Amino acid sequence: MTREGLRQEIHREPFMPLRLHLSSEKVMDIYDPTTAWLQDNALLVVHRLRPHAQDAGGYDVIAYRLIERIEQLNGSGGKLKKPPRRRS
Repeated sequence: MTREGLRQEIHREPFMPLRLHLSSEKVMDIYDPTTAWLQDNALLVVHRLRPHAQDAGGYDVIAYRLIERIEQLNGSGGKLKKPPRRRS
């Protein structure tokens, strides 16, 4: 994935929630464009403690080269799909 490709998705108007599929087979959901920051070679994703809160509960730094594809989460009818359950 390129920085420019991610920039286009994150700054899309109106914003559509995204699911990043990583080469590790993990997924990372972005529900708010203000939680994703483009760096030179990586994407910084901040995790909020509560929706719309200013407090951060942590963050991930994901190298662009590790992002295999992007999926838009708004499906038919505009409903947001629930993220898959993670197995331990």
